[in-house]
Amino acid sequence: MVKRKQKSSEGHYQIIIMPTQKRVLDLDEKEGMEIEGVGVAHDKENGMNGKGLGGGGGKRVRGGGRKSYQDDDYDDGDEYQQGEEGDEQRRLMPQASPQPQAFQGEGRRFLLLPSRSRIRFLLLPLNSPLRDRHLNPKGTPAEAGIIHEVYVENFMCHRKLSVKLCRNVNFIHGQNGSGKSAILAAIQVCLGAGARRTHRARNLRDLVRKEAGADCPGARLRVTLLNGGADGYMPDLYGEYITVERLISLRPGGFNGYKLLDSNMKERSRSKKDLDAMLDQLNIQVENPVAVLDQEEAKKFLTGKEEDKYAFFVKATELERLDRAYASVQDNILEQQALQERAREGVGGAIENTKRLKMEWEQFRELDKLEMEAQELRAMYGWSCHREFMEQLDEEMKAQKYSKALEKRRVELATAEQSLDVTDDQEIELKKEMESLTEEASDAAESKTRLENEVRDASIPVKSKERERSLLARELAQEKKKRDSAVRRLEQARRQILESQGNVAEEERARTRKIAQTEADLARAKEQVEPLREEVAIHLRKYQEIEPALAQTKETLDGTMKQLVAVQQKLTAMQQESGEGRAALAVFGSKCKALYEAVQRATKANKFQGPVAGPVGMYVKVVRGKEKYAKIAELAIGSGALDRFIVTCHEDFQLLNKLRREIGCGPRDCPLYRIHPKSTKQRYDIPAPPPGVETVTSVLNVENAMAFNMLVDLAKIDTSALADSKEISEEALLSRENGRSFIKGGRIGKVYFLPKGDHWEAKGGNVMMVSNDRGMKQTVGVDRSAAIESAKHELKALQQELVRNQEEQKGVNDASYQHKKAWNDAKANYSKVSSRIKNMEEILGKLRDEAETSEEAPTIDTTEYENDIQEAETAVQDLKKKEAAVVQEIESLQPGLNELRKQLEEVDTRNSRILEDMEIVEAKLEDIVNHQTQRMEMVEKIRAKVQQLDDAVTKQEDNVAEIKGRVSEALAGARKMQFDYNRDIRMFELKKKNGGELPHGEELELEPSENDLEEIDIVDPGNDSKFYKTKLQNKLRKIEQEKQRRNMSESDPVVARDKYFRARKDLDSKMEQIHAIERNTKALTKDLKERRARWRDFRRHIAELTNLGFDEMLNKKGSAGEVEFDHEAGRLNLIVQKSNTDAHSQTKDVKALSGGERSFATLSLLLAIGESLETPFRVMDEFDVFLDPVARKIAMENLVRVAKEMDHRQFIFITPQDVSNLQTDQKLRIFKMKPPVRNDSVGGAQQQTLNFES
Repeated sequence: MVKRKQKSSEGHYQIIIMPTQKRVLDLDEKEGMEIEGVGVAHDKENGMNGKGLGGGGGKRVRGGGRKSYQDDDYDDGDEYQQGEEGDEQRRLMPQASPQPQAFQGEGRRFLLLPSRSRIRFLLLPLNSPLRDRHLNPKGTPAEAGIIHEVYVENFMCHRKLSVKLCRNVNFIHGQNGSGKSAILAAIQVCLGAGARRTHRARNLRDLVRKEAGADCPGARLRVTLLNGGADGYMPDLYGEYITVERLISLRPGGFNGYKLLDSNMKERSRSKKDLDAMLDQLNIQVENPVAVLDQEEAKKFLTGKEEDKYAFFVKATELERLDRAYASVQDNILEQQALQERAREGVGGAIENTKRLKMEWEQFRELDKLEMEAQELRAMYGWSCHREFMEQLDEEMKAQKYSKALEKRRVELATAEQSLDVTDDQEIELKKEMESLTEEASDAAESKTRLENEVRDASIPVKSKERERSLLARELAQEKKKRDSAVRRLEQARRQILESQGNVAEEERARTRKIAQTEADLARAKEQVEPLREEVAIHLRKYQEIEPALAQTKETLDGTMKQLVAVQQKLTAMQQESGEGRAALAVFGSKCKALYEAVQRATKANKFQGPVAGPVGMYVKVVRGKEKYAKIAELAIGSGALDRFIVTCHEDFQLLNKLRREIGCGPRDCPLYRIHPKSTKQRYDIPAPPPGVETVTSVLNVENAMAFNMLVDLAKIDTSALADSKEISEEALLSRENGRSFIKGGRIGKVYFLPKGDHWEAKGGNVMMVSNDRGMKQTVGVDRSAAIESAKHELKALQQELVRNQEEQKGVNDASYQHKKAWNDAKANYSKVSSRIKNMEEILGKLRDEAETSEEAPTIDTTEYENDIQEAETAVQDLKKKEAAVVQEIESLQPGLNELRKQLEEVDTRNSRILEDMEIVEAKLEDIVNHQTQRMEMVEKIRAKVQQLDDAVTKQEDNVAEIKGRVSEALAGARKMQFDYNRDIRMFELKKKNGGELPHGEELELEPSENDLEEIDIVDPGNDSKFYKTKLQNKLRKIEQEKQRRNMSESDPVVARDKYFRARKDLDSKMEQIHAIERNTKALTKDLKERRARWRDFRRHIAELTNLGFDEMLNKKGSAGEVEFDHEAGRLNLIVQKSNTDAHSQTKDVKALSGGERSFATLSLLLAIGESLETPFRVMDEFDVFLDPVARKIAMENLVRVAKEMDHRQFIFITPQDVSNLQTDQKLRIFKMKPPVRNDSVGGAQQQTLNFES
């Protein structure tokens, strides 16, 4: 066994390279050094091996530092050893597939990449961009990205064609026009390329088979790709296969686009974006001419310029895309540098300003000691002022200025106000009673309406029977006419009897004529009776029917009148209760009404320059539902606020004072308040009270903005909270922490609570309770604006209804009068006819008695006529019986109708009683309203008696409040001064210990918080305020003299210090931004430089690999060649030596070569470039078109051999030449296309597949 040692000061390696020679190769230690020789390296542990093909020797040496490699003879089984003893051993042995080998030396790891002719090893770092290839790793069959099947329908010359490809090598051959290139075009179009890229058509529609006819819907293309392994695209969604379907529609509105189908041919997407993502994942590059080479691209490449060839090279290897990305980064770096320069130019002024402020502040540091003394004097002056105000407050609190007279007057005032409250309670009770009666009257009106509807419904059957009775009456009249006709025939017969018998006794004839005449008159009279009786009944019925309507209209009119009066009284009561009207102004002050009228007159005369409002109480209303808080809300406002008038300028103030004097106002009558003109229209923005807490602003509604802003400024209504009791108020608002009490809710200052109006407040951490001894009163009204507006609308509607009711009653009265008059006239006519019938019946009786006692005369039989009369009379009697039955039915229905009418009368009676009660209540309310002003005037008189005492009490309270305010202000000021002194003395000590600067990380609060001030204890000064004031003035004067002596512009050291700190902070921030830009720029520049260096290395590696591969391929044909790169000029030139033994056959002009030689050179270059690509499949169309038989055979053999060695890639070769010399197997499949049919028959060529040999 042959062993070589690694023993050299330069770190040389000794390695067996060639089996037939022994020599030492000194190689460049840099990346890309090459070793020429023949040999095989085998890694026994990992199963990796490499083999060099061909022979030859020689070496290439580049660079400075070198490594020595010694070649030695070997037999099968020889080994070499790398490094020291015990390192990994490798045995050299022939193998079929070259693989990169890794070894390590001098702290670096390298790759040994073998070539396929002479052993040209490239020594590359293991992190080289050419090392890691993840898609379909070498040594295993391809699992993702290769084409499984191509299917076309109505595409180019094919009607239907399906080609299932092998995973490794595929040959598609056939005659010209058989449709070979259509398969390539289908692959291109289906995988995202355009029609022009195929060089077959300008648009996709031109690729649809022409022989399909006009009814052809379009073309359908499918390319099915493997999608297995770790490199698959979304395998969970698509499975082991992905099918890309491309539809080319010829019909308007048809679908033209892509579809992504899964293994089950189920559509998953139509998005071009998803297609691009899939192609990117699988590294499919149909636009890359090296991956998919058609005839046109090959021709352009051969005939192109050197620059075009170089552009082809960088585009195919994606060097161009990386270069553009780096150029974009360089543009960003230049922009950042320009931004940095502009920032540096703009920061110069800030640097100078910071230096000036620092110098000025350093001068102030010399005055720190004097400032500390002055700050201490300020604090002691504040504490001395606080102590003096506290002493003054103690004296005021000790002074007892209350007398029995004051207490007596207060009791009297409270009694008078209580009587007003009682009157108010009575008024409220009466109003509640009025509301109850109004509701009851409304219910009675509804009952009345309901009963009227029931009466109307019950009258329907009665009216029906009345109509039936009328029909019977008409039939009765007809029967009577029949009876009268029979009587006339009988009379005629009797006249004939008289004429036929001759001269009968004159007396008998006269009696007979008289009887006949009387009977005729009696019959005519009886005929008049029934119509007259019917007429009387009709007029009586009409009169009776209209009587309920008459009563109803009267009742409706009376009800409307009473409702109108009730609404008027209700409106008046609400207006008085809400404080509307001039009479109500007296509750705010005896002079308010007179001054208000004077202000109105002056306003109309345009005497005021600005708006005037008042009295304030006129605009204040209690929010509905919160009436219980009205009195304590008014108590919280305080006296002398609701009777104020408000102006905006001095001239209006003087004019209003003049009006006050004219009407005799005293000093406390209708006081004035001047507000800022900007506060006249916009109300102050007052935050809402805390949840569950009422304030004066939430209980009272102030309609006028000037009045509202005045109450906020003067009465502090936004800081006064209201509660039901002391316990509730403390639970909601009182908070205690660390033994100190304070009010929650932010702005709340005082808390008033029921029932007496006492209040409490928190000051200095303590709760102070204040009792109310003056009693409570309510002068502001309830906010009933919405109810008043509704009542006004109701009043207007009732007035309109009253007019309609009056018109309706007039019409009903007129109709009733006409029906009653007609009824009386009909009764008179009926009585007259009845009297005549009675007289004629008496006369007829006497005549018949005389006829019976007289001598009997000869008669003629008149029985038939008498029977007719009898039948007619019988019919008349039957109809009368029927009429009587109908009348009886009407009478049977009448009781129910009468009962309903009785109930209606009872409802009317109850409604009348309710209206009477309402009148009584209204009278009482009216009495209360009429006497309200008198009672208020009486209260004002009582209030005037205690006014002087109230003034004294108010003055005392104002003094105490003013002193309390001064005490609070003095305490706050003293604590602030003490905080400033403590802070400054702490800062002074820290600076003194740290060389005049604050220690790093030490920060002092410049402004105190409320808690900081509360924690400062009260200091007892030794002297009064005058003493400390004098000393402070002297100290400040001395400091000012020192400043003037130093010529310092700033008078406040704190301001100077703050200015300097702010300027320095601003400068630091700007400089940090500049430095950040600079760091980013440097990092980007460094990274770009490294990336460009790696890019250049990458370009050099690919160029060298391409050169080696090109020469290797030409060697197979007995030629040699080199790819000459000029990266600086961007040129690529091919140097071809037709015979590797004849140097004179070398040429740099590819055009000087024959067609076959150019084709072979092109094929060699494309295969060389292709080794740098990772596309899963490569397609070449008619690559051997110009090759002679020998070159074609060599090319075919090399193509097949190289392709089979790269079993992790798929190759598709399209050629019209004979491929019968190739043997099919598991890795190679041949597809022979059917020759084209040269006629006009419809249909395309069918493809034919040859069975491969096992």
